[in-house]
Amino acid sequence: MKKSNMIKFSAAALTFLGISATGVKPVKQPAQAASKRIKVISKQSVTVWTNYQKGRHVATHLKKGSSHFVYQTATDSMGNLWYRIGKKEWVMAKYFNQVKSAKKAKAKSKKTKRVKKARSAASLAASWSAPMGSKARAKAVVSLAKQQVGKAYVKGSKGPNAFDNASLVAYVYKQAAGVNTGSSTKSQVKKGIAVDPSSGFVEGDLLFWGSKNKPYNVAIYVGDGKYVTAAGDQQGVIQASLSTYFWPSRARRVL
Repeated sequence: MKKSNMIKFSAAALTFLGISATGVKPVKQPAQAASKRIKVISKQSVTVWTNYQKGRHVATHLKKGSSHFVYQTATDSMGNLWYRIGKKEWVMAKYFNQVKSAKKAKAKSKKTKRVKKARSAASLAASWSAPMGSKARAKAVVSLAKQQVGKAYVKGSKGPNAFDNASLVAYVYKQAAGVNTGSSTKSQVKKGIAVDPSSGFVEGDLLFWGSKNKPYNVAIYVGDGKYVTAAGDQQGVIQASLSTYFWPSRARRVL
């Protein structure tokens, strides 16, 4: 092989390996992704340093409230935690708080509202001696019943994370209205006063399917032609619409 061809081949091989023909040069690594976002909480401006170990400060000071991404963390010889927020920009962690993502903050806010709403509904009428027909107690029952939608169906379970159809009714009425309906459809179908299924229902009515004294299913009427029930293993607790093909055989008004 000629000398000129040998030189060309060597240069090409070095280039392929990420080494320049003029000197050793490692292949450039991809930029490190940010691990989190932080926000300055210090009242005074925060100094930025070139290194977390005996570095010199740069002409940059971070103001309170400013936010930055963290690309690396390290601990110095004194045990202090540091964040790298730029190529050669380090700051002490004690002057910062982590910023939660908008999605997480929104999800937490929604969860807090649901918990507060559930507690409010559960305690709204639990200790009342309000008469039958109390609209406030009916609203509390409807609100708490709807909040159970999506939970699992487990036969014999009494809640609050899973129910069967009778235990769902017992839990909701006890927690929201202070009413003991009993723990079976057989006892629940005897509570309150009878309602003619053809005359229409009001919020909080109990709807039954099956025989007169031993119905196989019970639900809570929540208004607008809809009811909440623990439907079974496949569906869990659902909200469904009344249908002429699946109309309740009887109903009871316990509020």
